[in-house]
Amino acid sequence: MSASALTTADWRALEAHIAERYAEAVDAFLEEHAGERVYGVAAHVFYGETGAVVAWPALAVGSEESLAATAAASRFTPDELRWSPADWAFQLDPSEADDAWAARVEAAARAGDEAHWEAVYERFLRAFASAAKQAKKRLRGEGAVARGFIAVAMDEEWELVPLSLTNAELGRHFPELGEEAQELARLEALPVPERAAALGELIDAYTPGIVSTEQAERLLLGLGEASVDVALERMPRSQRRWQWAKLLADLGIPRDGAIEALATVLRAKKLPEPDRAWAAAALARLGRLDLVLAEAERVPRTVLLRGLAAPYTSFRDRAVRHLPLDYAPLEAALTAHPELAEAMLDELRPGSGFCTIDPGEASTARAALDSPFEVVRRHARLVLDDAGRSA
Repeated sequence: MSASALTTADWRALEAHIAERYAEAVDAFLEEHAGERVYGVAAHVFYGETGAVVAWPALAVGSEESLAATAAASRFTPDELRWSPADWAFQLDPSEADDAWAARVEAAARAGDEAHWEAVYERFLRAFASAAKQAKKRLRGEGAVARGFIAVAMDEEWELVPLSLTNAELGRHFPELGEEAQELARLEALPVPERAAALGELIDAYTPGIVSTEQAERLLLGLGEASVDVALERMPRSQRRWQWAKLLADLGIPRDGAIEALATVLRAKKLPEPDRAWAAAALARLGRLDLVLAEAERVPRTVLLRGLAAPYTSFRDRAVRHLPLDYAPLEAALTAHPELAEAMLDELRPGSGFCTIDPGEASTARAALDSPFEVVRRHARLVLDDAGRSA
């Protein structure tokens, strides 16, 4: 076991510390606002940067009285603000002990590959949900809060909320999540082809459903070949061709049918530019930049540049699978089209969001430091610098 690894006892100690911090937040609030009716304490503003940073979240406390005052001073209703902890008046910032725990988790997360980092960070998030239950039991037992009080971890996707609460609490305070859980269970019970088709309908729906478009896309990415089938069926008639092109790129399965469908979108002059740009990006990320370059004189310059840049941007990192870092296609394109070199410096400018390389790609980036093209040299240098900071 490495020196940075966290044991089962360590994780239990972390949960106990988080539970204590939930309680301390409520106690601190009541010291300032004695007699107010506290209805909840929430951990929120979670932040983790894969392979790099684990940050401690903020803790917020809500009371009926402070909620009413905040709503009166805003354009929102109390119901809209009730479970928006960023808008609650009382916020408890991280302590030195909190930051020390975050640093320990970060060190443990960075001791392995990207999958290891994600697993450690996920356990860190779930610790806040488990600790919320402990804190609720303690605060209710001490009589500091009323029976209806809850403690909850609220990440951006609200995936931790159901893990923090009982089913009854979830239905009472977050009924939309209860409905979503039922719908997700129904989808999960479907055979894979039917599930993929149902998720495809959700992505193309004109009005939001119980399961969001973003959630449907995440689920569809986990279905592999069945998702390609759905994308190929829906993309030709979809009003969101760009989204299907993005999904095909993220799946990373270069089936002939997928390549043909993306090339058709790329060449369709009457389609909106975003659709064509995402098709160009998807083709490049699937290893078919040659098809994009074949249309160089017939597509808008922005579409062409998007295709050239796509394999080197942060969108690559979100894929289920992606091709290894390779500057050869970009160098070949710039050799054939030197007039694009200046524009590519802007397209792949620092701060635009570069891909994160893994250790196996470092040698490719180091070799590219001698590239004849400035955009390649700069990109290689910056991704190597970032990899060095994350090592």
